[in-house]
Parts: sequence; C-alpha cells; structure tokens
Amino acid sequence: MAIFEKRYVFTSNRHSKKGMMAFVFGMISLISFFLAAGISIAEEAKTARMGGAGFFAAIFAFVGVILGLMALQESDVFPLLPRLGFAVSVIAFLLWAGVVYVGILWL
Repeated sequence: MAIFEKRYVFTSNRHSKKGMMAFVFGMISLISFFLAAGISIAEEAKTARMGGAGFFAAIFAFVGVILGLMALQESDVFPLLPRLGFAVSVIAFLLWAGVVYVGILWL
C-alpha cells in the first residue's frame, strides 16, 4: 500500500534568531511610527516626547536592517523570517527618514 506510506523530509534548516530579532525590531519601529504619527496628529503638537520616541524607534529600525542583512547571509536557515525582518525594518527606517527629511524642510 504505497498510498498510505508516510514520507518524511529531514532538513538541517533552522529558524534564524537574527531574522526573528530583525522582524521584532522592525515591527516595534513600525508600530511606534504609526502611534507617534497618530498622537501627533490628534494633539496637533510637536512634542519632544514624540521626537525622542521617533529617535529610538529609528535606532530600532536601523539595528533591524543590520540584523536582517546578517540573517540573510546565514546558511541552512529558513528564508522567511530574515526576508520579512529585513523588509519591515527597511520600510520603518525609510518612514522615519522621511519624517526627519520633512522636518528639516519645514524648519
């Protein structure tokens, strides 16, 4: 009965810890961006707290980009988390860079 024969695929791939960290850092930065933008729009204020939160969130995004690049270079890992972590971190970093650029233009 070949129909009921179980087939197993053994692989040495593992999940990348750096990829997971890049994804988490990118998501923290992205969520912080939307929260800071929402609070700033709702209160119509340019508070220093939002700037400080943005600065730290941009650092998280930058670290996520670096970790994502390192995770993409690892061998024998599943590629989903490193790719997602890198992509989310790059998007978050570009959003924060855009906020800084707009802030510089309006000064």
